[in-house]
Amino acid sequence: MRKISWVTAVTVVAALVAGGAMSVAPAQAAASCDTVSTTPTYAGKVPTAKQVLGFDLGSREATGDQLNKYLSAVDRASDKVVSGTFATTTTGRKLSYALVSRKKNLTPAALARLSTDAALLRRPDLPAAVAKVIEARMPAILWLTANVHGNEPAGGDAVDRIAYELADRTDCVASRILDNAVVGLIPSQNPDGRALNTRQNANAFDMNRDWFARTQPETSGKLDLLAKYPPQLYIDEHGMGGDSYFFPPNSDPTYHETSDSSVDWINNVYGVANGAAFDAKQFSYDTYQSGYDLFFQGYGDSVPTTEFGAAGMTFEVGQGASYPVQTEKHYTSGMASLFAGAGRRAQIVSGWHNAYVQAEKQGQQCSLQPNKVYNPGHTVQLPVPDMKVCGYFLRTDNPAKARDTAVVVKRLQQAGVVVYRLAKPLYVKDFAAYGRARAAATMPAGTYWIPMAQAEKHWIQAMLNENTYVPFPYFYDVSGWSMALLSNLDGGYTGLSLKPLSTVLPPVRVPAVKLPSGLPRVGILSYTSSPFQPSESAGWLRWRLDHDWRIPSTVLSPSQVTPSVLSHLDTLLVPDTDAKTVTTLLGATGKKALADWTNGGGHYVGWEGGAQLAAGLGLSTAVLRDPKGTAPGTLFRVNTPNAGTNWVMYNSDPVMTASNPANVVASYPALTSPDWYVSGYQQGEEELAGTAAEISEPAGSGQVTVFAVDPNFRAFSDGSAHLLFDALLASRGTAKAQPYVNSGQRSAAELRAEQSAAAMTRTYGASLVLRVRPADATAAGQVLRGHGVTYRTVTGPGFVQLVVDSGRYAPADPASWIRSLPAELAAAGAAPPLAIQTP
Repeated sequence: MRKISWVTAVTVVAALVAGGAMSVAPAQAAASCDTVSTTPTYAGKVPTAKQVLGFDLGSREATGDQLNKYLSAVDRASDKVVSGTFATTTTGRKLSYALVSRKKNLTPAALARLSTDAALLRRPDLPAAVAKVIEARMPAILWLTANVHGNEPAGGDAVDRIAYELADRTDCVASRILDNAVVGLIPSQNPDGRALNTRQNANAFDMNRDWFARTQPETSGKLDLLAKYPPQLYIDEHGMGGDSYFFPPNSDPTYHETSDSSVDWINNVYGVANGAAFDAKQFSYDTYQSGYDLFFQGYGDSVPTTEFGAAGMTFEVGQGASYPVQTEKHYTSGMASLFAGAGRRAQIVSGWHNAYVQAEKQGQQCSLQPNKVYNPGHTVQLPVPDMKVCGYFLRTDNPAKARDTAVVVKRLQQAGVVVYRLAKPLYVKDFAAYGRARAAATMPAGTYWIPMAQAEKHWIQAMLNENTYVPFPYFYDVSGWSMALLSNLDGGYTGLSLKPLSTVLPPVRVPAVKLPSGLPRVGILSYTSSPFQPSESAGWLRWRLDHDWRIPSTVLSPSQVTPSVLSHLDTLLVPDTDAKTVTTLLGATGKKALADWTNGGGHYVGWEGGAQLAAGLGLSTAVLRDPKGTAPGTLFRVNTPNAGTNWVMYNSDPVMTASNPANVVASYPALTSPDWYVSGYQQGEEELAGTAAEISEPAGSGQVTVFAVDPNFRAFSDGSAHLLFDALLASRGTAKAQPYVNSGQRSAAELRAEQSAAAMTRTYGASLVLRVRPADATAAGQVLRGHGVTYRTVTGPGFVQLVVDSGRYAPADPASWIRSLPAELAAAGAAPPLAIQTP
């Protein structure tokens, strides 16, 4: 499941609840044949799971190895199945897939033709006569995948069951699917997480956020497989709290570059088909009321939709139901969707090609799609500006950014975007550099040119946008994600239809990071609050060090922070953590060891909770406070004295100021500065203006560097990661020894930092944070107690927060009753909540 974050005011949350249930029309399939009432008939040629594994699928959770074993057994017994391995995890586990269809569609020659035909239909310039021939013969490509979150397993068992049913059934339901489609199946996208019972993979990555960055082998291998057999339908099966079920229509917002055909299929084909099947089985379900949007372009529904033109959908089963019921519901939704897609093969395949034709036409007209809302009672609150975008430029004349530019361009090329290189300088009279006013500029020869007039127009805008133009301020995840801004590239766009002298850029190579000699000895202080929720910030950091920068490091727990261990380190990195708990675990011995090590020449580098820890221990004199505004994963520009401007991902992080302004390394510009720019949604952002994003101060012979944000957010914030890289490799202080930690000269500044850090209400890993007005705190408490939970109260200016802590063994999924909190508070006589957040 995605982690829900209700970050706006009451009217947003309440509207989702007040809209009520969406009515669904009856399924369009013939009454004589449907996935619920048709009695399955079996040939008896394919062994059952009980015969192979010793138990029925869904009776209990199968392991990843058992899922793979059974899929292979079905393949061996049936000529309707071809299975294989598309990737290997970092721990060596195989990721299996299967293609299921009629034998004639699965021969090597037939699969090669399918791949070629699909690639041709994705070309807008394909002659209409050729397109019609391909559309007449090509089966629909329908993908059903599961278990991207390892602790949401039931979908994997359902996928294997569907492989068996399609391979052995002979009735009209199976025949319709097999006659009209090639079905792709992935039972587990995260076998390491399945084995560990963690949401994340072995690298502590939430892979349902990794789709455009492709940092993980599981994600990259899957996208390569989808490029070979691109989907017209892609289903990603998850688990959620409660015992209900979610399938689309989605909650607002939907990203504006989502094609109309995809939304139509999602809502009016698959949403309707699932509603009919669940009604027939008398299964409860939710649609847009559940809060699952189609906005951030990094999900297993949004990327297949925008990059591949598919109907990408997230399905969520309530894990409060028994495991057999969870599996049955996923099976029901999977079969209903495959049956609906296969039954409309001709319309879907032709519509898929036409969507690419329309995308190129929009690009030729330099037009962006308008924002739309789909839920009852909503109106567009931030329209897409009336502006022309004909194409993007990425400059190549700054050697320091060459590698980051190559990373972005490679990702674009992997997605099928055609990138050109200017053969000679080009004068652009309306060039809009990112976050700047339009002005005439000359693009040097060698600059990359990405015109919008091509098949992947929607994806180009999604990845290179200057702003996401949020239509409706409710978020499941981040609100800004431009790859160009995340990588701090030099570039921008033009509203003029240009045909510059250029050549198609061949596939780029990403060079290795150049490391200086004499690398510091690096340690990572990490703490995990729950065995089921490993520290993602630490995971992102370890991936960056191990796989991108290739800098060796040693991981320490709080109990290992001793003089002897620290004596072998030059730099200690402290990613986001539970600062208050870690402070307790360090004890007096650990606190003194850190202070002595820093005073003796060590370099402490921390961010978010790691910065709060440094301030609370007096290592840093930076003053941190809770933000008053809201920015749910928003890109802000910052100034760096030595390196110009950069971009950071701000996710309602602490607001930070320096005791000595000379120690500020990166800061937010003044509101009146031309450097001030925000990409994504924000409310009350003015509190950041002029504050610090990074501070580095000398302490004794050592150094303490703190970031208010995570500079390595999800390991795709390549631009701000340079700030971390610089901090890791070099001290920013002077050679002259400075006042020691805990010295009289620093005591006043340390005290201010400690008091401010202690007063912070920032929660780490809470199950629920409910923010209400002070007058409504009593009523809110009564509502929470009615659900049998305990909470602690944090009071701030004009609000009270009721925090329900996760506890060490709490699951990652929020309880289903959280969605009804606005209505329950209203019934208790309280005003709508200021915010509801499940981190």
